[in-house]
Amino acid sequence: MQIVIVGGVAGGAACAARLRRLDENTKITIIEKGPYVSFANCGLPYFLSGVIADRDNLFVADKKLFEKRFNINVLDNTTVTSINRNNKYVNLQDKEKTFTLNYDVLILSPGSNAIVPPFASGIDGVFTLRTVPDVDAIKARIKSRNAKKVLVVGGGFIGLECAENLNHIGIEVTLAEGAPQVLPPFDFEMAQFVHQELKAHGVRLKLNSPITGISHDGDILKAEFKDGTFLFDAIILAIGGKPNSVLAKEAGLSLNDRGFIKVNDFMQTSDPDIYALGDAVEINDPLLGGKTSIALAGPANKQARVLCSHLAKNRLNKDLQVFPYKGAMGASIVKVFGIEAASVGLNERSLKGKVDCDAVWLHPNQHAGYYPNAAQCHLKVIYDKKSFKLLGAQAVGSEAAKRIEIMSAYLSKNGSIDDLAYHEQVYAPPFSSARDGINYAGCILENIRDGLVKTARFDELNTRFKDAIFIDVRTPDEFKQRHIPGFINLPLDSLRQNLNTLNKDKEIVITCAVGIRGYNACRILNAYGFKTYNLSGGVLTYFTANFKA
Repeated sequence: MQIVIVGGVAGGAACAARLRRLDENTKITIIEKGPYVSFANCGLPYFLSGVIADRDNLFVADKKLFEKRFNINVLDNTTVTSINRNNKYVNLQDKEKTFTLNYDVLILSPGSNAIVPPFASGIDGVFTLRTVPDVDAIKARIKSRNAKKVLVVGGGFIGLECAENLNHIGIEVTLAEGAPQVLPPFDFEMAQFVHQELKAHGVRLKLNSPITGISHDGDILKAEFKDGTFLFDAIILAIGGKPNSVLAKEAGLSLNDRGFIKVNDFMQTSDPDIYALGDAVEINDPLLGGKTSIALAGPANKQARVLCSHLAKNRLNKDLQVFPYKGAMGASIVKVFGIEAASVGLNERSLKGKVDCDAVWLHPNQHAGYYPNAAQCHLKVIYDKKSFKLLGAQAVGSEAAKRIEIMSAYLSKNGSIDDLAYHEQVYAPPFSSARDGINYAGCILENIRDGLVKTARFDELNTRFKDAIFIDVRTPDEFKQRHIPGFINLPLDSLRQNLNTLNKDKEIVITCAVGIRGYNACRILNAYGFKTYNLSGGVLTYFTANFKA
């Protein structure tokens, strides 16, 4: 049996190692177009700043290790130019020659290619960050030019990590994004917390600013935007990727209309002798059904396990239980200076027109408030308004990863809002609160479902509730410091004494700092026949959403 794997990074390397552990005698060959296999591309931005100081630490495994430990042949600096499916061989090109290699089973793990606009292609000083040679070239440019100003184009994970790490080494960073916000998996108001953090650390934000041209002015690069031309010592493009599926297309494998390779639940393509995984494949959407694609190393590794189990059982006669790959929800996280930003599932923007959904916002501390250094973890939970099915969650702040890990577990098992309310977490004051933010989210959703409270959103005040009475139940000092225009101050502790001042014929929207006192006020007023709505997330959500980035 000869197994040939095209692509030697996350998915391909994981397949090679597992297949060897499952069978000692199969011939396994990895073909990698670059000089390195199994490197930590997610760590590249941190090597820019020296957070990862040793370049060798970027390599999970190398060619020598694969050959000695796993008895796997590695052909690096070698490109697969075509696949002959009828005769089951691949055509190869290395630095010196062209040749062929036969296969019984072919595994495609080609990854994705960085998007580079035509006007940026081939320009000295313009980089992408996908490989170790990429990061070497960026570091060399910074050193040789004594770079002071760098433009990062793209506000996704790689762009944010580049911006932070360049800032760490004293470079003036401008982060440009064509959309109104960074972090596409997040909704705008949650991305605003990240905008605030970036600006607080001196990163210059250009939102709603697609780059339209790049040219040279001597050694300096000129970047053109709708509001003018700006000068930089280097430019890093991090504007996303597209599936590297040309080889599959030319071989006649089935692709979807976006160019992703179609696979079944065991990662087989339309040719049963060819498997595919990773950034270039279409996978199941476990939340809404249908298909999606996710370019993350975690899903690629899980796909590798399913693929190898299926291959070993059906082609190597191994007695294994084989489970279908159910898809991925896009659980992801990025560190931005002092905060974490994590999400899982679907955001409201992607659900528009598909599901009648709503969300709640809350801002709990990451551990007991009385224990030193308590900090907020801002949460948004999205749900189906009819069924109260959980659809997604976003968290920004301190220990966001912990909350999204919990949400991911419940989402993957079709968990309910009641599961959140009664989730049992470990508790001690330095680590959590007796009722964690996840519990609070579940309790809020239960209260909405059970009719104990109705909520208003920060983006509805001037539309749906334009004729309502607006009441802020915080203390006078809090109200004086900052309040939402149009709200009057009626502190919670004096609410019962002022019932006769309120109009029962009008809807009342109540707010406080984060929503807790607002809920208490709603329950009081409801008991006396008033029609109330609690502003979800309170003043904090409103002013964050309206932050001028």
